[in-house]
Amino acid sequence: MDELIDYRCVDFQKLLILKAKSLHLSDQQCYVLLLIMTLDEIGVKPITPLQISKICSLSVQKLDDILMSLVDKHWISRQNGSLNLKPLQRLLLDQNEQSTDQDIDLVGIFEDAFGRSLSQREVQLINSLKCQGYDDEMIVDALNESVKSGVITFRYIEKILDNWARYGVTKRYAPTNVSTHQEVEQSIKDYKWWENHE
Repeated sequence: MDELIDYRCVDFQKLLILKAKSLHLSDQQCYVLLLIMTLDEIGVKPITPLQISKICSLSVQKLDDILMSLVDKHWISRQNGSLNLKPLQRLLLDQNEQSTDQDIDLVGIFEDAFGRSLSQREVQLINSLKCQGYDDEMIVDALNESVKSGVITFRYIEKILDNWARYGVTKRYAPTNVSTHQEVEQSIKDYKWWENHE
């Protein structure tokens, strides 16, 4: 089905207008999505909030709020500073990927790590990380990495995420098989070196 998206076999603008009400999109959200689709269709790259603000009458603050809500609902994503419509296109084609993410309380996790309440500026920094396309799990992994390093600052966390994005890391910690590790340790503990006859 991704071929339908890649080869532009479907008119997603018409499909969006027809399905906007059933997706519970507000008129402004629908309008912004149509603007993004139009910019994509005419070949504007990268599609950024600044590019959108040049062709619409919404204030920059209102546009940011709408884009943030669309990113939070996983209808669009941000990759390397550019907006990506594939999540919405899959949703319109009824291919919505089942999200395995539970809603993570990022502010609570950060407050626990920092040992204090976050300022409004720090909460905005967390939101900006989400707007850049990082999912909640990656942000938490970067926070854990900074805690291990003993450098708990937002700048350091952002640099960790930037490095991971540059090298294509999508999941920081692969699941490990703990039982195998314990079995190996047990076999080492049980090794009777004194019985080794050469």
